[in-house]
Amino acid sequence: MNTYVTGAAQPPPVEAEIFLRNWPRSYECKAVLTNKDRALIATNLARDLPEWFSLAMEPDFKPRPCTVSWRGQRTLEVMLFE
Repeated sequence: MNTYVTGAAQPPPVEAEIFLRNWPRSYECKAVLTNKDRALIATNLARDLPEWFSLAMEPDFKPRPCTVSWRGQRTLEVMLFE
């Protein structure tokens, strides 16, 4: 996952899951927490996901609501909420 951030080391991607409202299953993805309330997500579903969903990341996999702030071909940037 290329993030093009200069001057700061990025942590490695971790296992994560995307949860959609009223959908029976989650979708696996990779995610990088860029700060306490933003993350980059790598998924083949980037273009098809809604603007709002929940993201759960290692190690606790606690789902957090998020909204898409940037969308690429296979990458999303999201704002995370508590």
